[in-house]
Amino acid sequence: MSTAPSLQLDSAALADEYDRLGIRQFNHGLQLLDALSLHEGERVLDVGCGTGRLTESAAQRVGAQGDVLGIDPLPLRVERALQRAQGRFAARVGRAERLADIDDAHFDVVYLNSVIHWIPDQPQALREAWRVLKPGGRLGFTTMPADVPHDLHRVLHALIADDPQSQRVEIGAPNPLTRDSAASLLSSLGFELTLNEIRTIDDAFDNVDDVLTFSRASSFGNFLSSLEEPDVAQLRERLADALEAHRGPRGLHLTRRMIFVTARKPLAH
Repeated sequence: MSTAPSLQLDSAALADEYDRLGIRQFNHGLQLLDALSLHEGERVLDVGCGTGRLTESAAQRVGAQGDVLGIDPLPLRVERALQRAQGRFAARVGRAERLADIDDAHFDVVYLNSVIHWIPDQPQALREAWRVLKPGGRLGFTTMPADVPHDLHRVLHALIADDPQSQRVEIGAPNPLTRDSAASLLSSLGFELTLNEIRTIDDAFDNVDDVLTFSRASSFGNFLSSLEEPDVAQLRERLADALEAHRGPRGLHLTRRMIFVTARKPLAH
């Protein structure tokens, strides 16, 4: 069953930390934009734009004749996106599943970078993407694979396996996909799949606190939110010890696996 994360746990501090540490998601987002081959003058929708870093890059690619809109359900992140925009793109509070204020066949490209695994009703979100895409328009998203966990998630699963207090902690996002389920979902909605592959992303962190801060900020406060502070502190100490096995010249070296998907709305349907 799909699960909705809380949108009430975000804070100004988390939004600022995400803007600082979210360069990791931004970097693989650039790969997604490359795969989508944005052109000058195109209209682009960034669903789950966060603080607007990738939205800004999309706006640079489509140029002054293009049009880019970022939407996000978190008002504090949208505030920061608007501060970054300076008129180069638009941003507003909105949800992937409800794009009623956007006309049919308006956008050339719709993308969701590290977003779709947070959406409970993924079919509805992608139906809305279909609706607002022009015929021949492109859809793209990145997501964590359900069957190939990140290094951090593997370590955490091992740590909590024998701890009844921590076993209620949900590791990762609540609605992950596999390559097969992503392909099946898109096909059921009429999209033509053009890319569906897992890529490995290498991250480096200075210390365990950077790891935890990034995880909290990128999950808008949901990471470890079911634990009381003393339990978080205890888990932090155990995690710090476990992550030392991943220390290298650049700090704590952790890999993430991400599914990269692009698809096309047929010219005629």
